[in-house]
Amino acid sequence: MSELDRNNDIIRRLAPVDEKGSETLRTISGVWKQRSLVWEMARRELTDMHAGQTVGIVWLLAHPLLQFVVYAFLFTTVFQVRIAGKGPEDYLIYLFCGLAPWLMTQDILARAPNTIIANQSIVKKVMFPLEVLVCKTVVASVVVQAILMVCAFAYIFIARGTFPMIYLLLPIVILMHLCLLWGLALLLSAITPYFRDTPEIVRIFVTINVYLLPILYLPEAVPGALQTLLSINPFSHLIWCYQDVMYFNAIIHPYSWFITAAFSLGMLMSGSYIFARLRHYFASVL
Repeated sequence: MSELDRNNDIIRRLAPVDEKGSETLRTISGVWKQRSLVWEMARRELTDMHAGQTVGIVWLLAHPLLQFVVYAFLFTTVFQVRIAGKGPEDYLIYLFCGLAPWLMTQDILARAPNTIIANQSIVKKVMFPLEVLVCKTVVASVVVQAILMVCAFAYIFIARGTFPMIYLLLPIVILMHLCLLWGLALLLSAITPYFRDTPEIVRIFVTINVYLLPILYLPEAVPGALQTLLSINPFSHLIWCYQDVMYFNAIIHPYSWFITAAFSLGMLMSGSYIFARLRHYFASVL
């Protein structure tokens, strides 16, 4: 370690640690103050990802849209899945309502763990607000994955011809979802420098979890043991909140709203707290 790195490490260790309970507000405040920097870094991440390619940024949209098409073809044409004897259009609405938010969650969970490690040169600069690195990763993913939500809304409107009044609750679901993703991103990015196997564990989790969520099937269509697994999976309750608004057009899972709110708030607070406690020591473990 060079003399400069030693000095930076000493400064970090001597830096005051925020009081318990204030990390969430301080982190959000720090990101808000640097919002222009967050947006610029997110924009560069999106454009640099496919720099030099013929169609460039179009690939960012093509991959998730292709997943939509593959799932739609597989379950409506090959397996011919239907819900309560209704047509394939109804099943596609059910599929898209759960698949769009989960693909956003999956993308951020996959990106977040390597955020700090991939930016070692920046992390070692004492005065740089490290929460900006995490936020720009979340923003870059949300910008792309939001296209899927727009596609889902468009299909629902074409198939049903209207948006019921319950859609006014959708901003609440999205807010809970974003708080959850922000907390998870902070947590994963903070622990990965200390536990380098985190990205692989997360990759396995997101691959398996799509089949353990009420996205591809109704919970009543699976054995009792799997129904229990669905009910204890906190991500299932997030999907049920989206489905209540976008598919059922009624709150038929009221408990899921409370569970999702508690899960989101808990992850936001714990992710902020752990990130604030570990951020001063990142340089010494990288």
